[in-house]
Amino acid sequence: MKKILLLLLALIASVNVWAEDYITDVMVIGGSQSVVNNLKDTYTSQGWTVIDQDLNKGCGSSSDYIYLLYKSASETDVELGAFITDFAISTETGTIPDALSLDGYTYHLVPFDGSDYFKNNKGDLNSHCGSSSATIHLYYTKEYSRVGTYHIAVKSIAFNDTQAGGVPIAGATTGYDLNAGAGGDYIYMHADKAQGWTITKNYAGNECYINGFDGPKTIYKYLIIPFTIDGATVIGITNTVFNGFTNLETMAFGQGTSITQMPSVQGCSKFKHVNLARPADELTDITPPSMTSIPGYAFAGTAIEQITFQSVTSVGSDVFSGCKKLSSVTFMKSPVLIENHAFSNIKSYCSVSYPGSIEDWNPMMYMYSPMLVVKGPNNSWSCGWCGGDTVTSNNHLYWTMQNNHLKINCATDIWDTYPEEQHIEFLYWARDSVQTLTLEHVDYISMSLFQWYPNLTVVDVKSGLRRILGSAFTNCYKLEKVYLPSCLDSIEAYAFRSCRSLADIYFDGTGEQWNIGVYKENGWNQGVASNFKEHWHCVVTYNANGHGTAPAPVPIQWSNEDKLDEPTAPTADGYVFTGWYKEPDCINPWDFNTEVPGDMTLYAGWEPVVVSKPGDANEDSQVDVLDVTTVINYILNKNPNPFNYNNANVNGDAKVDVLDVTLIINIILGLG
Repeated sequence: MKKILLLLLALIASVNVWAEDYITDVMVIGGSQSVVNNLKDTYTSQGWTVIDQDLNKGCGSSSDYIYLLYKSASETDVELGAFITDFAISTETGTIPDALSLDGYTYHLVPFDGSDYFKNNKGDLNSHCGSSSATIHLYYTKEYSRVGTYHIAVKSIAFNDTQAGGVPIAGATTGYDLNAGAGGDYIYMHADKAQGWTITKNYAGNECYINGFDGPKTIYKYLIIPFTIDGATVIGITNTVFNGFTNLETMAFGQGTSITQMPSVQGCSKFKHVNLARPADELTDITPPSMTSIPGYAFAGTAIEQITFQSVTSVGSDVFSGCKKLSSVTFMKSPVLIENHAFSNIKSYCSVSYPGSIEDWNPMMYMYSPMLVVKGPNNSWSCGWCGGDTVTSNNHLYWTMQNNHLKINCATDIWDTYPEEQHIEFLYWARDSVQTLTLEHVDYISMSLFQWYPNLTVVDVKSGLRRILGSAFTNCYKLEKVYLPSCLDSIEAYAFRSCRSLADIYFDGTGEQWNIGVYKENGWNQGVASNFKEHWHCVVTYNANGHGTAPAPVPIQWSNEDKLDEPTAPTADGYVFTGWYKEPDCINPWDFNTEVPGDMTLYAGWEPVVVSKPGDANEDSQVDVLDVTTVINYILNKNPNPFNYNNANVNGDAKVDVLDVTLIINIILGLG
């Protein structure tokens, strides 16, 4: 009850405020009154604001006029690291450093402009105030604390004569007089800094809720949630606190935290890690021991990748909705009360480990998360939903059953399953509205299960299916296409009987698997379409057939459907390529406009290049008396065989006669 009252107080105390401006740049100007007035006009026209307080006031007529200028912007107008978070004063003499190292932060000398004397002394705030005055220089830093309780951002700057709360000299804790030793007025610089966490305490003042954040939220990538604030133990955080932390990546909880509920980081799109308070490079991705509850939408839309729930026993709805990178969620306790849609709409492969019984889970917990798997003890597991973006899109409704996926484009009323056997047994819904059906992780489809579905056109069975029992799809008259996985073992009789529109079955395996590995009982496809075709994955291999180099094998997506692109013709010395043939003897050429029937080898056809040799009429590669006889026989119409007409026509007059005989004799005698 105490914590409920605190939460109500926190909600009442929380109010929305407009975005504030914070100091982004500062500068000091100094010199004579005319020099300073000109500089004021110049810098004001450039967007600077002048604080109307002479920092040498009361130091005498010889002292310079010195003013501080600043620029400011809201966190939405500038990049990270743009805001000044702290100031420090230095009274060092001699060589004035451009930077100081204080408390682990680097402070830079505030820029200066003005008279030569003022610039030569690097903006000494006691410029021309006499030899007894201190040398005073102002430094600033833009570094911010990861913790969120120190070095946040400067909202405004003021000067007055109040020492308490003034900017101190480096290493001190009390304000330092900017006229020190000059004999002028007491002037102290006050920087109003954002304070970080805002809280609501209980009446006793010993416990509190974090109900807001005072400062620019966009600069933080890493935040530590403190154990205590202002002496009060932090016991909770209101869910709107982290709205606007657009660059937040890691949230760490202090050791011994008492926070029992995870604060919501919904919409922090870069958020990745929940950490126990350790260095940023030692990420644990684990909730603290005190945390028992994760509210609805806590991590929705974030970039969280993995998380372990150490003591969580309650998870609200849509906790991880829309997460695109989530890969691992581990529960260390059970049972856990998980509300509907807690793991819905996860866009990545994700494994959830749960030590309790899978019976604690129901499909509504992880709808529309197609790649989510819940793992329980003894290797039991349950898959996420088959897909879909919204429950109303195209009237699609997707149900997930134990080790089974079913996707169907109609509403469902009742389903019965036998998880230990992993099969769908009975389904009751409006059959007439079913047009497409997708099954996944189903071992077998029961007998007559989907028969007489009058408008069913496509069946797509994913991994897992082993058997299709008899008459499973009988009389589905409009069924046109069926997709089956490579793990299929058998199709029983009449499984697709009288599916008279069924023209294509696609088997996600090889022809050998389909034709030999899948047992098909008689009549399994009786009465299908007259143009019915079976398709599987295949490969076309080329054989060079003794000459040249064959092209690489070509995978074909679907046999009896896809065609083969004709490759570049091979070449070989002394031979002419004549085409690709179905057999080594090169009798039947392959028609590349033909669908590939399955695995096959095509053989290259070759013919030797014919070289002309005048006089060699009988083609024995030499010219002799036999060639004379061959030509004479040809002239006398005895038609010798073999006979090379071109070689016999020695004189090239396009006829073979006695003149050619004479020329062949001359070649033999060496006279030709």
